[in-house]
Amino acid sequence: MVACQQESTKDPFDQANSTHARNPNDPIIIDGDTVNFTSNFKLNVYVADNEDLGTEGKQLIETRLVAAMTKFGISGSGANPRFFIGPVVNLISKNVTATSPTKYMNTYEITLYAVDAVNQTIFSSYTFSGKGVGDSPSKACINAFLSQKFNNADFYKFLKNTEEKILKYYNQNCDVLISEAEAEAKIRNYSSAFNVLNNIPKECSECFKKASAKRVEYFQMNLNNECQSILANMKSEFGKYNDATASGFNDAAMNYYALIDRQSSCFPEAEKLYNSHIRKLNPKARRDWDLKMKNWEKQVEMADKEFDLKRDKEMGNIEYLKLKEEMAAKAEIEGNRKLIQKYNYDELPWLRKLFTPRQHVD
Repeated sequence: MVACQQESTKDPFDQANSTHARNPNDPIIIDGDTVNFTSNFKLNVYVADNEDLGTEGKQLIETRLVAAMTKFGISGSGANPRFFIGPVVNLISKNVTATSPTKYMNTYEITLYAVDAVNQTIFSSYTFSGKGVGDSPSKACINAFLSQKFNNADFYKFLKNTEEKILKYYNQNCDVLISEAEAEAKIRNYSSAFNVLNNIPKECSECFKKASAKRVEYFQMNLNNECQSILANMKSEFGKYNDATASGFNDAAMNYYALIDRQSSCFPEAEKLYNSHIRKLNPKARRDWDLKMKNWEKQVEMADKEFDLKRDKEMGNIEYLKLKEEMAAKAEIEGNRKLIQKYNYDELPWLRKLFTPRQHVD
């Protein structure tokens, strides 16, 4: 069994892990008290089809929930989609005015569920009531939800309880997650494999370390799948200058070059492109290039070694590292998309039942 505990190191893919995260130094204040979360976990948002909401209403409520969770730093692109929060909107009372135009004044009971879609588990729930007024039943429903304020102790407790349950899951199921990632990698869904492992909270230090090598491996495999795109970017950066000598050391092109694995199919072409470029340099420019190349190689080596450690200011300014983080964020988001298709929430009977509104009025 592995334990989840506070860890001070920073993950190499923190940019992917905190796309919409709050500043960790900013305090969260609820009802005058400062509160906090143990980990940097993320949750997806899922809004089931509901005739009272319509397509526009679904999008508005999803946006509202993402915004509410963002304030607590637990929402972000690329989360593992097996864990999500979704609402059930139940109509409690309705009133149609005799005015012109007609207004709908309805009262709703809204319950948010935090679930594990794969294991069919409800982690936590949060219920509130809301009144909405609108020109149609759907607008009344939407306004009831949008009027809710989520900066309250009960919503925080709901999220905190969810966090504890998710950390417990990672604590007890590390091998299951690694096996799931391996299964995705076997069918060449490397971004999905990366997503599964990259979402293991650092606070689950033993599991985080256990999965670390595979996580980096799947990231590199995903890069290899993307090597033609990376090579095209390298060509584009080199092609911005007609005079290779006048351009000086081309950091942008070299950073893409560094991302191309020597075992990838497009490395020979990348190496040929690099050699062709430096052959165009005059002797003085070539000496300058070689000098800067040595410093650049040291920075790249240092950045790769420091991936599992907290970056200092100098590391944060290395453009290669920033580019690698951007590619990690892209891979995680792509993995999220593929896993959502795999889990297919709308086709899971227990989720359809859970999120079907239960109206209490005629």
